[in-house]
Amino acid sequence: MKYFALLLLSIGLLAGCSESSSTPSYEENKKMLIDALQTEDGKKAIRTLLEDPQFQEMLVIDSEQVKKSVEETMLSKQAEEFWKELYQDPKFSETMAKSMLKQQEDLMKKMMKDSEYLKDLESFFSSAEMKKELEKTLKSSDMRKEIQKVVEETIQSPTLQTKWQKLVEEAGASKEESGGGSKKEESKKEEEK
Repeated sequence: MKYFALLLLSIGLLAGCSESSSTPSYEENKKMLIDALQTEDGKKAIRTLLEDPQFQEMLVIDSEQVKKSVEETMLSKQAEEFWKELYQDPKFSETMAKSMLKQQEDLMKKMMKDSEYLKDLESFFSSAEMKKELEKTLKSSDMRKEIQKVVEETIQSPTLQTKWQKLVEEAGASKEESGGGSKKEESKKEEEK
């Protein structure tokens, strides 16, 4: 900051030492300063100044000050209205949801391992009001249709088709073994007659 101020002061003094004896106006000084900063030497001086560690230290803002300012801004009534309006835009909501998906998954995994959270969840679902709501939901026609759809999709699943077929064959084989002996005896008795 010190170097930057020194640079601006020297440019101002140089501008003041022009051939005319009258002092330049504010607008003339401003124009000269802007012109000087737009030259290659001016840009180089600014780059050098920004790379200086002492200058960078002066630019670092106190974290407490930043925290306080963010809290005041984010928790104000104006900010609340702003966020409400912003989240009504479906594109923004979708983008925000996608950006936080990984963090939400990680959070849910951590919560499912937390015994205190699981106890709270269990007590919530075992409450009388929640049981009534769940019963009401499960008995609704929409839910029944959804369950029927899921069952049909499960039965139609190619991975389960082979399992169903194997179960049917095993059931048929066990019937033949238990009932097959009596059928053989019956056929022998008919032959004897």
